[in-house]
Amino acid sequence: MSDQLEEKFGGWELFDALWAKLRSELPGNGKTRDKNGTTDKLLEQLLEEEWNTPWVRDSLKLSKDMKSEDKANAARAKGNSYFHPKVKRYIEAVKQYNESLCHSEPASEARALAYANRSAVCYDLHRYEECLENIRLARAANYPERLADKLAKRELAAKQALAEEATAGRNIAKPDQKRTFALTYDANVEVPQVANCLELAESKQFGRYVITNRDLKAGDIVIHEQPTHSLLIDTYRHMRCDYCLQKHLYTLRPCEGCTVAMYCSEECRKQAQLTYHRYECPIIRDMWRLFTKIPVMAMRTVTMAIAFFEHNLDEFLLHLDSLDESTVNPFAMDWTVATKRDIYDTVHVLATNEHARDCKDVGQRIFFALVMRELLLDRTPLGVMCQEDPNKTRLLYDLLRRHLQTVPTNMHSQYYMKYQKESKNFDPAIYASACYPLLSMINHSCAPNMTRVTLPDGSCGALIIRPIAKGSQLFDNYGHHHCLQDRETRHTELMKQYRFQCCCEACTNNYGILFGLPMIDAKRYGMIDSTRIFEDLQRHELKLAEEWYPQLLKYINHLGNQYPRYELSCAEQLFLRAFEIQFKESETLEDLTFCNP
Repeated sequence: MSDQLEEKFGGWELFDALWAKLRSELPGNGKTRDKNGTTDKLLEQLLEEEWNTPWVRDSLKLSKDMKSEDKANAARAKGNSYFHPKVKRYIEAVKQYNESLCHSEPASEARALAYANRSAVCYDLHRYEECLENIRLARAANYPERLADKLAKRELAAKQALAEEATAGRNIAKPDQKRTFALTYDANVEVPQVANCLELAESKQFGRYVITNRDLKAGDIVIHEQPTHSLLIDTYRHMRCDYCLQKHLYTLRPCEGCTVAMYCSEECRKQAQLTYHRYECPIIRDMWRLFTKIPVMAMRTVTMAIAFFEHNLDEFLLHLDSLDESTVNPFAMDWTVATKRDIYDTVHVLATNEHARDCKDVGQRIFFALVMRELLLDRTPLGVMCQEDPNKTRLLYDLLRRHLQTVPTNMHSQYYMKYQKESKNFDPAIYASACYPLLSMINHSCAPNMTRVTLPDGSCGALIIRPIAKGSQLFDNYGHHHCLQDRETRHTELMKQYRFQCCCEACTNNYGILFGLPMIDAKRYGMIDSTRIFEDLQRHELKLAEEWYPQLLKYINHLGNQYPRYELSCAEQLFLRAFEIQFKESETLEDLTFCNP
């Protein structure tokens, strides 16, 4: 990423240092937690005392985010080096010009020059409308009179090029080739995001889980959900809008208060400011410097929740005091009339798995919650909102700590298909994290029968990948699949991140990794030429994906209950790749050509 955030003593490293110092003061040397919460309270007390010591605050090197003409000029100069005729790394040049915009003051020469330089890249890429928009932005930022002729000539040339394209009929917008994503079956009347064949069940073994009241087949789409909130990953802050997450590399405009967020329009900037960014703006740069996406997403969950309650902490407190969490059922709620507060309830009750966390794990979340709370109180409007009211201060801390636990278990990644030069293939690249309360009800299996698929508009769907019998449970995969990892590795990783001991069919029956799976009876079930299909799909062409997609579905559904088999697992992966080519956002030819030629 351009302008990597400064490498300082981060939150993770500092906590490790604190843990080494404090664990001896805890019962059992910090190896156990008691059920009545005494250890947690002691941890909170000790960590809060440490937070108030100068060495802890000094170690984090906290600083207010400030615009800087020097940094703006340095980023622009770096962009110019990428834009040089002998280099022509246009995409990298634009990222640097966007970085320059972020550091520049409003209506400054540095900002005007960054817009003008970005217009030059757009002109060279034949993106004439975006070129003209950047010229307009440059002039609005007081572009220097001494360079006005240069900008005027580029403007005239861009307008002439647009006119020529119009005359030749070349500027007609290309139709969107992606297929329409829709539920396979009728939607639930009150929960239109979900097919009416799904139900939420509950048991001691599985907790809450999703079952189907009809047979499902591979290729069925049974959930299509918009996120309650989302978070753009920091490495994409110069490529996508912080609010709508859409890719607007050539027309992003900066937040006037921080050097991180960029927006595709004034409307997106306004909506961000009205919701989460009014609180995050003064601290978001420190947050990304100190933490990974999990703590930052926890903060976003809290700031959006406050916005859902119209920034009224008194009403938020009253609401949570009266909330019976056991009655919150996202599959039974009428989403057609649900308020934002109702929607937050479905986020609030997501699993924390706190009972399964060890002392160090809980301590880390306590410390991170303390750090984030203090930053929010010290630099943002929440300081005034919580002033002299310990209940509101406690609410802020409790919410941060709670969602530091819900996020790693329940939030889902949004990704697009990025071309990898090394493998000469398109692979998923995560650009955001988002919350989908309905999809979060689906449990994990190391041998899943459905998968989550994020779409270009930010929505997410549940796609069935092998037949599921009526009355059976839907299972997702949380990143640890039996085809890729042995059982011991999966158990270790799942316990580390999600705090549960997996007892799915793959773990119970100790399914092998892909190349150790048994083969099917080819005479009975037939074969597919997986090598040829893989080579075709590697080309990432829509026509080939459309040809292979139904054939792969037919094969998977024909195999039915033969899982696990080598051929079936291969077919599932090929089917998913064919799906991604048809439905998902992919890196464009322009990205591939003009980033690293």
